[in-house]
Amino acid sequence: MKKKAMIAALLALPCLAWADNTPQYNVVNLEASVSRQIDNDMAQATLFVELSDTDSSKLAEKINQTIAAAQKTLKQYPSVQSAGTSYSSYPVYGNKNNQQQGWRSRGELRVSSKDFAALSQLIGQLQKSQTNGIALQLADIRYEVSEQSRKQAEEVLIEEGIKAFRSRAALVQRSMGGASWKTMQMNVQTQAQYPGPRPMMYKTAMVAAEAVPAPAPIDAGESRLIVNVNGSIQVAE
Repeated sequence: MKKKAMIAALLALPCLAWADNTPQYNVVNLEASVSRQIDNDMAQATLFVELSDTDSSKLAEKINQTIAAAQKTLKQYPSVQSAGTSYSSYPVYGNKNNQQQGWRSRGELRVSSKDFAALSQLIGQLQKSQTNGIALQLADIRYEVSEQSRKQAEEVLIEEGIKAFRSRAALVQRSMGGASWKTMQMNVQTQAQYPGPRPMMYKTAMVAAEAVPAPAPIDAGESRLIVNVNGSIQVAE
């Protein structure tokens, strides 16, 4: 019995292979795309302090003290979150003798929030002199759609995109004079087109420290969410 079952299975293999390699007729590739403008409800600002000194250790201490003081100010705004910090340093050389004259270092603090009013006030506070007498400067502000809002919008767009794909499939079927159609393959892709960062004009650290900064203007604007649905269908004759 076992031998008969094995022989039957071996005989069936060529038939299965032939079935898999059977050419498919009336297969059409389709693509449908839908998009929507969504209000940006999240903003991220980058503030920095950049100083020079001949002593790299003292320079790093000044930068770290300024960033630490800014983080304490940040805690006064519960609706604003820290998006991280960074530090970079590089040697400064003279123009004539090409000898190292000191160091230039930069520390950054990134903050984000859906509370634009609180974020604007915080930016104004951080541009004032901190406890060590040094102020931060505003580099840029980026706007985007929050993850929660993006997911909600994408769910609606995915449904619309699949409906658009099916509508095109039905159109192809009618145009080809087919009796029906079926989906062979479908891919759903989502993407977001956010506005670029808005750089801010800034002065030197000394001048900025003496000036009285105003709250940063917040104009979030919109982003475009796009859903692409592509795949293939087979039209039955």
